[in-house]
Amino acid sequence: MATTRSKWLALLGSALLGATSAVFAQDSGPLIDLLVKKGIVNDQEAETLRAELVKDFAANTSAGKLSLSSSLTEFKLSGDVRIREQFEWQNPQGLSVSDERYRTRFRFRLNGDAKLQKGWGAGFALETAQAADSGNQTFDTGADDYGIYLARAYVSYQASNELLFVLGKQKNPFYTTDLLWDADINPQGFYESYTLAVDGKNSLDFRVAQLAMKDNNEKTPATIGTDAWLFEQQVVYTRKFGKADSFVIAPGLAFYNASAVSGLANENAFNGSTRGLKFITLPAEVNFANLLGEGTTLKVYSDFVYNTEAGTRVYRVYGLPQATTKKDPTAWLLGVGYVSGTGKSQGDWSVKLDYRQVGIGSLDPNINDSDFAFSNLNQKGYKLAGSYNLTDFASANVTFFSTENLRKDLVQSAIAKLGGSKIVQLDLVVKF
Repeated sequence: MATTRSKWLALLGSALLGATSAVFAQDSGPLIDLLVKKGIVNDQEAETLRAELVKDFAANTSAGKLSLSSSLTEFKLSGDVRIREQFEWQNPQGLSVSDERYRTRFRFRLNGDAKLQKGWGAGFALETAQAADSGNQTFDTGADDYGIYLARAYVSYQASNELLFVLGKQKNPFYTTDLLWDADINPQGFYESYTLAVDGKNSLDFRVAQLAMKDNNEKTPATIGTDAWLFEQQVVYTRKFGKADSFVIAPGLAFYNASAVSGLANENAFNGSTRGLKFITLPAEVNFANLLGEGTTLKVYSDFVYNTEAGTRVYRVYGLPQATTKKDPTAWLLGVGYVSGTGKSQGDWSVKLDYRQVGIGSLDPNINDSDFAFSNLNQKGYKLAGSYNLTDFASANVTFFSTENLRKDLVQSAIAKLGGSKIVQLDLVVKF
């Protein structure tokens, strides 16, 4: 067996190392993985071969003038540029006036993700705005240049096929909708997950994170001098049925320690106590593949959030009168979407519509969707979005938000000051 393995390893190494950049660019990873699966080479021999391929690529190709680490097994650069026309209307609570605004905006993002030997990884992302919930910049200031900010910086370790650790500022690792989490936010801290494949059709994914929200000065007395952390845990159950249909449900719990946040740049940020935020969460979706034609997917999705400490949040943090204000601890969303294609090829298109209600005591206004009612709470309304792929790498998108206040007599100047709002966003997105 050892002799056979050596022969296969030598043959594969000679073939791939002699094939120059053309074959390397076609990615020899699947072939190496197949040899590992068949038992012809072991994991260590596979990692060594991958490292040799990277070194050979660096030494013998024009692209190889960029020096690559021998520990690198895969490195991916990607990004996008988005040009947006945005029209928005806001009606302050209790007033008949309408604040209107039109902006031409852009967003640039550049991502780098590396796979290293022995299960390690690292990555980064750059974008054109400092706020956590938006990478947008408005064309302004007489053609002055714009800043670039670090949106992600993380290290990962895949201890086994089931166990993953990630440290740093990273993509949101939770199964969620934008009811609870704005899709642009990259949380920071520690993340651990364990995946249990029950059988070929059922799986359980246990996800846990300890997210750093504010580094306070411990010299300051009481809770205001305690660092702010958000703790979230979730169990994601996935059931596959039919050829490509699926059902996902992900009950979870998220809560803050007693602290405070300040200096946030998010849309309509709430600077103050983190008390009274303990969420039970329940996002879910059902996907029906090829129901309305080959290559199509019909999705029905939902989300539900219940703040078990909404009374503390509404009365003690927001300062609203308990005698006349309901704590409104729930937020919920129900939506339907239709996709033709994968979203990666010319002619693919999609459309989705959801309706949601957001009680004043239900969500954290610093992490919820910044476009739905500009992060304000005490709102209900619709989100309608459509996308069409002009090419494999460029798409045209349109999104419309329409909201109104849930309770007409409720005003809290930081997070519930809107009588209603409308936003129209027209986007051209080019990916590379």
